[in-house]
Amino acid sequence: MDQERLVRISEVQRRVGLGRSTIWLWIKQGRFPKGKKLSSSVTVWHESEIRAFIAGNWNVQ
Repeated sequence: MDQERLVRISEVQRRVGLGRSTIWLWIKQGRFPKGKKLSSSVTVWHESEIRAFIAGNWNVQ
């Protein structure tokens, strides 16, 4: 069984070409996937969410 890869903010930034502040602002505005909190200081995203965002197929959830 394949588990989906989780990516941290630095990889998200590299993949989407946005800065950290822009990503957090867009999350607040509902323009970017929220990700999942693993702890108070660690948020991760499912790789498929990031791929969908890049492809223009991500919908506000």
